[in-house]
Amino acid sequence: MINRREFVGGATASAALMPAAGFANARRGPVAAVNGVVFNRAPLSNQPFAPLPLGAVQAKGWLATQLETMAQGLTGRLDEFYSLVGPQNAWLGGNGDAWERGPYWLDGLVPLAHILDDERLKDKAQPWIEFALRSQQASGYFGPPDDRGSGKDENGIQRANSADWWPRMVMLKVLQQHHEATGDRRVLDFMSRYFAYQRRQLPTQPLDHWTKWARHRGGENTASALWLYNRTGEPSLLELARTLVSKTSDWTAGFAAEQPPTAHGVNVAMGVKQPALAYLLDGRSGHIEAIRHGLMFLERDHGQVTGMFSGDEPLHGTNPIQGTELCTVVEFMFSLEMLGQITGDVTVLDRLERIAYNALPAQTTDDYMARQYFQQPNQVMISRDVEQYAQQHGGTSQLVGLLDGYPCCTVNMHQGWPKFVHSMWAASADGGLAVLSYGPSSARATIGGIEVEAEQQTSYPFSDEVRIVLRTERPTSFPLHLRIPGWAEGATLKVNGQHEALASSGQITRLERLWRTGDAVELIFPAKITRSAWHKQLTSLERGPLVFALPIGEEWRKIGEHGGIDTSEIFPTTPWNYALEPDADVTLARTEAVSDRPWIGANAPLSLSTTGRKIPGWDRYHQTHGSLPFSPVSTDAPAETLRLIPYGCTLLRMSEFPTAKV
Repeated sequence: MINRREFVGGATASAALMPAAGFANARRGPVAAVNGVVFNRAPLSNQPFAPLPLGAVQAKGWLATQLETMAQGLTGRLDEFYSLVGPQNAWLGGNGDAWERGPYWLDGLVPLAHILDDERLKDKAQPWIEFALRSQQASGYFGPPDDRGSGKDENGIQRANSADWWPRMVMLKVLQQHHEATGDRRVLDFMSRYFAYQRRQLPTQPLDHWTKWARHRGGENTASALWLYNRTGEPSLLELARTLVSKTSDWTAGFAAEQPPTAHGVNVAMGVKQPALAYLLDGRSGHIEAIRHGLMFLERDHGQVTGMFSGDEPLHGTNPIQGTELCTVVEFMFSLEMLGQITGDVTVLDRLERIAYNALPAQTTDDYMARQYFQQPNQVMISRDVEQYAQQHGGTSQLVGLLDGYPCCTVNMHQGWPKFVHSMWAASADGGLAVLSYGPSSARATIGGIEVEAEQQTSYPFSDEVRIVLRTERPTSFPLHLRIPGWAEGATLKVNGQHEALASSGQITRLERLWRTGDAVELIFPAKITRSAWHKQLTSLERGPLVFALPIGEEWRKIGEHGGIDTSEIFPTTPWNYALEPDADVTLARTEAVSDRPWIGANAPLSLSTTGRKIPGWDRYHQTHGSLPFSPVSTDAPAETLRLIPYGCTLLRMSEFPTAKV
């Protein structure tokens, strides 16, 4: 069912995915660069926002600690624990894995290295970049040589697909980020030669010549071709981009008809951006309408409270015991980041924050040394027992470890946090800055030849207040765009202590003035505690971008290891089979200060207290809760006070509850 939010003790609010004014038809014009930031060249459709150079946005506060934990954990050390991205990887010139493993890891390692300005991480990434650049043949082909005759496709080692278009799409993203951070001119010439090769080869070697993945994920390739066109102006790149759109699965038609070209969750997460890229090429608003329709379809038929859709691995309905793959989480985030910049649509950006601050932290361990392949909104135990997923993976999909389920998430999970941080700020096409997502961070930009730095001083999403402080070389005028979340009714805005007019919730407000060092913009988002209805009338409690869950006591049992990292089952030690009282009061409690490690359950900065009652006959079935009682459910169990904490602070949890009839 479509998510329905209801204020606690109040009136029904609008659905989460209402059509938004942000999906406006952009003009087609000659914009190429604004204040040194690359926008779209004619004849591409204009877009309101574009990413700042990699490294211009930095994390602060708890977000900085999150990225540093990744650097000390698997993102910065994966090659020490997972041999397939070690020295024998074919993307380093070895005879090991030649497909997506290495490029996937680099797609998170490179942005992390430059956001943190970490020389160790840069040094770790550089040999991969140098190999890719050196490997280019006279034809323009690059990467591991075509090794289809090797027969080596076992234990996750993939060489038979070494010439596939797909892993090159990922490595192109890596090289783009490297260029944005360093200005390495070799990347532009390299990509020009490769795309000339691709234009020649596509008539006889279409995107699915080797595997189906490249056909479904061709939007990644199209985005790279447009990225290069905006930097070189080479007309043949537009021809290539149009060819790629024609040879990629038709996501526009699929979303419009509620029949995606494939039900595979990761493909769907990537496919969400494909119609927007087609729109940049032809200006047809139908592409954007298809995206909106597709997002509504995903929420209605497969949506879960975290903002994600089920995908274990195919789309699998709204039941909160269906899983979502970690790859789907990070790829959906990346697609929404791009869509937010192309369209300026606040509902897209609201959804991005919802995923980043709920689903993303819940699927990795606190030290970033292990992960889950699938997560569940209602996750009452983690074991090798019989699974209810469409893709079984031998009973390992739920375990916490290094490689359980399938190794793709082990290498792909690293892009989630760094790319989200990078997307929080953007350049605006009218010559200013934009805050598209909130959280402790800063951005540097050159505006009208003047260096400007702006910092979000906040502990958001655990705080309702965001203070943006500006520093400039000398006073300068420019517009500052601020997203007002759809849930933030009654938000207020002050500049240097003086109230300013503010756009309505669900819109982007624009402040243009002469800015001086020390100017401060203060935003207050009065988040309300709300109820939302989900599968079989299950109820969730939310506040602002945060979903709240009942944490379940954990008993960890080691059952093995990979690369020196434990593989664990986790069993519940406290009750979970509660129904919420529908009319009970819900109260908020805060800690005195927000920890630098806020996603650890014991450090949860916020909690909600409400009343629930056990449903005695509702028990576990294999590794999940049994069949859901339809709400309201009768129970004569005594009322109990339940303490709920942010979803991202939990591993075992209940987040979608029946309601009690008392």
